[in-house]
Amino acid sequence: MHALAPAGADRLEAAASQEHNSRFREAMARLSGGVAVLTTLDPIGRACGLTVTAVSSVSLSPPLVLVCVKREGFIHDALFVADGWSLTFLASDQLDAAEYFARHRYPGDRDDFSAWPARRSNTGEFVLTGGVAAVTCAPFQLVEAGDHTIAIGEVVHVPDDMTGGTPLVHGDRAYFTPGGPAPS
Repeated sequence: MHALAPAGADRLEAAASQEHNSRFREAMARLSGGVAVLTTLDPIGRACGLTVTAVSSVSLSPPLVLVCVKREGFIHDALFVADGWSLTFLASDQLDAAEYFARHRYPGDRDDFSAWPARRSNTGEFVLTGGVAAVTCAPFQLVEAGDHTIAIGEVVHVPDDMTGGTPLVHGDRAYFTPGGPAPS
């Protein structure tokens, strides 16, 4: 026989969990990182992009990168059918692109890439050539993790036509340009 929890115990547990999640979110907001735009084609071939900061290299052999995408997000389902996707690491003068691709959208909404210098990769998605660097990827693995999917891509091309200088950084819920070296 199992003991029953007092009636208010579930509410207390839910409040504690909500507080924990809030503190976790605040802690992660303090972590600064580079800003990228993930681009791919949706299932009917339309170009779409998403501003992302959860990006990392995974392996040099084979060359792999990962990006984390919210499962209920605009671009998520396109990753499951894409022949490829690209990450453009944004330059500090591309704040407008970061904000544009971070906006809320619904499935079926269209993205307009015409405001930024861009070209298509071999698999059709856009690379914003004003970025500091970019990688074009072939799908390698998709891993469900909580409310996100970790998309791992094998890097098949690193463009050499990128024109950006200083990277754009995001941390503490704001965009900024990195300063000089840390004091020693």
